[in-house]
Amino acid sequence: MLRKLLLFACVALTIAFVSCKGDDGAVGPAGPAGAQGPAGPAGPAGEDGEDGTGSSAFILSTGQVTTDTTGGFITGQEDLDPSEDSLFRSSVVMVYLKAQGVYWPMPGIIAFGGNKVSSFTFIHGVEDGTFFVELLPTDWSEQQTNAPARTFEDIRIVIIPGTLLEPGGRLNAEIDFKSYEKTIAALGLTDEQVQKAGKLKVNLSRLKAGKFSK
Repeated sequence: MLRKLLLFACVALTIAFVSCKGDDGAVGPAGPAGAQGPAGPAGPAGEDGEDGTGSSAFILSTGQVTTDTTGGFITGQEDLDPSEDSLFRSSVVMVYLKAQGVYWPMPGIIAFGGNKVSSFTFIHGVEDGTFFVELLPTDWSEQQTNAPARTFEDIRIVIIPGTLLEPGGRLNAEIDFKSYEKTIAALGLTDEQVQKAGKLKVNLSRLKAGKFSK
């Protein structure tokens, strides 16, 4: 009987002790930070990005010039090294004549002041280390046999490597070649990047034979 009373007293005392839990104490200060663990393995390398579109195209400029006695004009660059020779041979050539503040695409018509109008075409090529572009008058507004002299504010020649325009080339967007401004914008070029083109003296009869008169 006594053991039962003692057991009952112990159980009651334990319950009372558990139910009388006090308030939690304040949280202690954080301990010092542990040493940094080793870096994880490097992730796989990303794919190479695409090259820009305008790094290899360029612009040639003559500045203001006047046509010669034939009504045409010949310009270009001489003394090409082998890599330049190869580049000019494999490039697309666009020609723009400037008059009245506007670049006119060639072949085509160009309007001058005083209701004077001419149309021009052009030929281009590379011979004996010289790149040439020759403007040829095809019609004019004056009633005369020979082509009249014309003054251009500038001649711009845009050289576009053929690889840029091939399927899968770096130029994906269609270019409006009738606009000089849109053409150079699509190529990533600006007017500050022009290179000088000089006047050339080329005899066409000798040109066909691969010889120049300079």
